[in-house]
Amino acid sequence: MQRITEFLSSGKGLTFLAVFAALSLGLVLGPIVSEQVWSYQDVHPVSLLEVSDTGGSVSVADAASLSKGFRKVAKSFEPYVVNIRSRTLPDRRARSEEQQQMPEFFERFFGGSPPQPQEQRSLGSGTIVDPKGYVITNSHVVTSIDRRGQRHPADRIEVILSTGKTYRAEVVGFDEVVDIAVLRINPDGDLPAATIGSTKDVQIGDWVLAIGSPFGLEQTVTAGIISAKGRPGDRFGSMANLFGDYLQTDAAINPGNSGGPLVDMNGRLIAINTFISTRSGGSQGIGFAIPSHVFVNAYNQLVRDGHIERGFIGISMNTTPMTPEMADYFGVSGDDEDGIKDGDGVIVTELIDESGNPDAESGPAAKAGIQAEDVVVQIGNREIETPFDLRSAVATTPPGEELAVTVVRKGQVQTFEVELARRQFEEQAREESRSLSFEDRPQPEPEPKEIGLYFETVTDQQAEQIQLADKEGRVIIEDVVPGSLADEAGLDRGLIISQVNGQTMNNADQFFSTIKGLESGAPVVLRIVQPNPQGTNTVAYTSFKKP
Repeated sequence: MQRITEFLSSGKGLTFLAVFAALSLGLVLGPIVSEQVWSYQDVHPVSLLEVSDTGGSVSVADAASLSKGFRKVAKSFEPYVVNIRSRTLPDRRARSEEQQQMPEFFERFFGGSPPQPQEQRSLGSGTIVDPKGYVITNSHVVTSIDRRGQRHPADRIEVILSTGKTYRAEVVGFDEVVDIAVLRINPDGDLPAATIGSTKDVQIGDWVLAIGSPFGLEQTVTAGIISAKGRPGDRFGSMANLFGDYLQTDAAINPGNSGGPLVDMNGRLIAINTFISTRSGGSQGIGFAIPSHVFVNAYNQLVRDGHIERGFIGISMNTTPMTPEMADYFGVSGDDEDGIKDGDGVIVTELIDESGNPDAESGPAAKAGIQAEDVVVQIGNREIETPFDLRSAVATTPPGEELAVTVVRKGQVQTFEVELARRQFEEQAREESRSLSFEDRPQPEPEPKEIGLYFETVTDQQAEQIQLADKEGRVIIEDVVPGSLADEAGLDRGLIISQVNGQTMNNADQFFSTIKGLESGAPVVLRIVQPNPQGTNTVAYTSFKKP
């Protein structure tokens, strides 16, 4: 016994006791742990996935109701949406001048004649907003820029209704800054027109539908939500970067949707789809639309005056963000829920006159009593946090109207009534503008259209190059006058006039004498051949009446 006691007291004995204790504990706990493992599997068995027709976070009734709402809104709005096609032909005289001035240069360095100006085409959408045939769309859909950098209406604009009926349209007015244009067609009777909805109560997350003609596919409907409000366009290179005040939506918008409607779930037009932010050229869920409070003001001025005048308040403003230190200094620090003193606003740095020159007395703001170093915190009911807020609130208000401008002056809140002036220093000459309204007025009789064709005889060499058979005729179109009968008939440069009323045209003189010999009002049915590079020429027919 003593020897056992001595062994257990030694180092080897202590080690033996430790090992023995561990083994004993293992024998006791092992069955318990094992029992716990098996118990866990019994209580929590592994489940396999299955496809279910029921369940989910949205009830079937709610989903069906939402789907029914989409269908109802899309169906009700369909008659108001139009497809717009515009075309601008290169200026014939400008082309001739270029060819006269630059042929030697091109022959020496490029081995040929100067490149021909290219025809510009555009596809877009629009909305009928007045039964008399007024359509609202984007400016960039129906205008083009000439070589001098001036924007002007396209030579030919067609509006295609949901019924498939096509009308020629004229541009009542356009504004490239807001990117709004108004078209007018002459329908046979009153047209269905959309109801304009307010964006005042639009909230982020509200459902909307975008309707239009992406890639020329008419009456395409996509659904999404309002992703954000009050987005400036300067981050995306938009012309309307000063006054855009865009709604952002994730409803799919693609090329061809421009000018089309953004519709709320009450079936009202609340915005005009305008542009997308994309790296691929297609929709990436970031689309922008001009809200109704902006396009209504632009539309009303365009139909009334033919152009847009923007309000001018007469101040220069600080463009850097308000810092906490600046907010303390100018007395706007705080957490006011009404947005009066909540740490932001726009500092007035200088008072200016209507020409943009420094003037502390004659500008609209100066006359109302506003001073330099006042902080503008509210205009009307709109909170002013950034320079964009201030510019947008002023520029979307016509000259002559009064705005209630609330400022903080050294900590004291004051409100001034400012009568807006006109932005004279941005105004352009408008000698050709004309006044229009929705009142019934006698429409001027349209001037008789000319045929508007330039043509010549196809040479033997040309006929061989395009593999033109003898029976195909020998008259080639050189050019078409925009807006002429030939233009309306779809004739274009490079097409071959094969027959007139079934008679083969062998040369330009024969074609000229044949048309000239017809009586006024006589039908002219043309057989047209379009040469293809593969030699498989395409045949088509068109017609017009001799003027």
